Amino acid sequence: MNPFELCMRSQSVRAVPRRCFLVFSCLLAMLFITWDWLLPYASASPEETAFLQQETATAKAGDSQPVKPPPPIPVLNYHSITVDPGNRATITPEKFEAQMNYLSENGYTPLTLQQFIDILEGTESAPDKPVLLTFDDGYADNYEHALPLLKKLGFHATLFMTPGMVDDGYFLNWDQVKEMHEAGWDIQPHGMTHPHLPLLKKDKQEYEITEARRQIEEQLGTTADVYCYPYGEWNQTTLKVLKDHEFRYAFTIEQGKTTSKQDPLKLTRIFVNGEESINKWISRLAPN
Repeated sequence: MNPFELCMRSQSVRAVPRRCFLVFSCLLAMLFITWDWLLPYASASPEETAFLQQETATAKAGDSQPVKPPPPIPVLNYHSITVDPGNRATITPEKFEAQMNYLSENGYTPLTLQQFIDILEGTESAPDKPVLLTFDDGYADNYEHALPLLKKLGFHATLFMTPGMVDDGYFLNWDQVKEMHEAGWDIQPHGMTHPHLPLLKKDKQEYEITEARRQIEEQLGTTADVYCYPYGEWNQTTLKVLKDHEFRYAFTIEQGKTTSKQDPLKLTRIFVNGEESINKWISRLAPN
């Protein structure tokens, strides 16, 4: 081996400890940096740790504002808009117009069904006075009286219809339903023939629920995965059918405002008694 090769090997051998030292120094520095970052979490109380984690998440989210906890939402339950003395489930066109004007003049925001769901699930903040307008059964007078008034006021509404009755002149036909949908109404199933579900076996319940959904989705090109129980009746078989077919929510006729703590398949509503005074109706809207 010539002197030059011997010299180069000697320098290479001496360089090994220096490289090892540099690598060790870098690793040690990284360890100190990591420890310094983890130390607040290691020494903090559970409350402080939660706060630090929240602060970190907020920093990552940038300037986005946290969504407020969802408030109880009044879901108003209407049926037929007509003159039928003694029938509490109907409301005269004049009373209905007075109620809608009250909502408009007092800062209420009638929600779309998707807005209602987003607020309930905490992905959207609620307006100051949210309300969901729902109409059961699909009466033709909803088209005659509710549609033009809500369109004039810029209100949204949700219709729970029974597709098996569209050929009966007393109920909405598909052309009317489509026009209401285009005007901002959400259309969802209420059974094919408005049956007493608990009296039916599973296969019959399944048909009533899923066929109504299929026809609405086919006619409108939408998703109809929110159900409303005919007569407010259901049993464990009903709930299983809804779960098996991935319905997201279902409305009862149990009384009260809707909250995010309720069972998604047992949401409450506020029945609109057409024989009550408007002051009594207003009291049902008031915060709890």
